Amino acid sequence: MLTKDDLTIKNAHELFEASYRAPTQYWGFKDTGISAQTAAELARYIRDRGKTIVFESFAETEAECLRAAEFAINNQCKYLIGCEFYPSVVGLLQGSNVSYRPTIGHRAGIPRYLYGTMDEVVEAAQSVMEKGADGICLSMYRYKDGDPVELAQRALHVVGERSTIISGSINTFERLKQVRKLRPWGFTIGSALFDEAFGKGLDWPEQISVLDAVLSV
Repeated sequence: MLTKDDLTIKNAHELFEASYRAPTQYWGFKDTGISAQTAAELARYIRDRGKTIVFESFAETEAECLRAAEFAINNQCKYLIGCEFYPSVVGLLQGSNVSYRPTIGHRAGIPRYLYGTMDEVVEAAQSVMEKGADGICLSMYRYKDGDPVELAQRALHVVGERSTIISGSINTFERLKQVRKLRPWGFTIGSALFDEAFGKGLDWPEQISVLDAVLSV
């Protein structure tokens, strides 16, 4: 994710240009810290380089979430993640190539933290799947009201590994290895790369190569 502290970075275009040859197919950004026009230009640039776009939205109201879905469709994003769930968004995305994986549970603040009992979060995961979402976006390591690993295990049991993206604060090798054990479809990393969490002095392509090596063991 071309994001730091839950904001799309100002030089996202330049960083992507310098890094897109790294061994990862999926590149994304958020709808925070960036204008709609610049976001569309960034999406086009990522797509033109043959990469798959993950668009993460912080939208909460229905109108905002519908606008995020329209952006994902119009800019050929493969995944729309992170926003609130609405059946109307499911309807709008029907027939498109966009996979809708909304957030679950109560989130607040920037960075976004996750609150609620485990039962509440897991029930929310089950509910959005029953109502038409393609999967969920789980803020595992930003969960404040219980054990994040236990929460993820329960959520993945209900939703399924292939339907889950884990997002936020995967910033140590220990957490990376734990996520690997959980075997979600995918996970997002942004700020950790800027902080050189996976190799001091290494640039983005080098850190991504380190991640690739760890995950392939």
